[in-house]
Amino acid sequence: MVQHIDNPVVELHNVTVAYQQKPVLWNIDYTLPEGNLIGIIGPNGSGKTTMIKAMMGLLPLSSGYTKIFGKDLDDVRSRVSYVPQRGSVDWDFPANVLDVVLMGRSKPKNIFKRLTSQDRAIALECLRKVKMENFVKRQISQLSGGQQQRVFLARALAQEADLYLMDEPFVGVDMATEQAIIDLLKEMREKGKTILVVHHDLQTVKDYFDWVVLLNTRLVASGKTEDVFQSELLNETYGGKLNILSQVSNLLKAKGHPVREK
Repeated sequence: MVQHIDNPVVELHNVTVAYQQKPVLWNIDYTLPEGNLIGIIGPNGSGKTTMIKAMMGLLPLSSGYTKIFGKDLDDVRSRVSYVPQRGSVDWDFPANVLDVVLMGRSKPKNIFKRLTSQDRAIALECLRKVKMENFVKRQISQLSGGQQQRVFLARALAQEADLYLMDEPFVGVDMATEQAIIDLLKEMREKGKTILVVHHDLQTVKDYFDWVVLLNTRLVASGKTEDVFQSELLNETYGGKLNILSQVSNLLKAKGHPVREK
């Protein structure tokens, strides 16, 4: 099931990505609407991160093409912000919190342009939005996982993009941080921003996302959450793993264990 739309913010057409001649994504074709909070859902190894990287031009396509705002990425790169997985970043890099957020103010075509007092003010305001304004001088290596994720988000906000691609932003954060992040993403959506989130927690999908992409190497479905997030399509996406995930979650609840750390 694939719901196509007119004037999409993101288009993937017959996209295949392969490692060592083995397809990780196979013939992916869909369009995504502007001004929505979109979840990319699928089991481990299904190609979710690969798809985000392919959109950002970080991986070569074996076939097909992508468009963002109807154009090639290079023509609209300043309108796109990418937040990679926290685990893929070298957090020992010698930079403090404010330095990292100010990186979001550097434009690709003006990388050596001197940052202004306005840039600094915007960066500080973004830190305030993620409740990290008291950590401006702190080295990023000294932050907790949740704090690092908040700084990552502040850097993305400082870029003032129109499209945000976020790879597993809720991994390794506590419930309070996750709630703070999703509240902020919803606020961004209300301002017309489009946010794509690689996500793994099936329990929160209906609460978080307007639109869902179900992926397992190939595209299973793409459409409004109420239409796509259905048992039949989820079983097609996860196979037998879906039953195991549900059983574990139900067992934890039955025993009174929280599924997430508070």
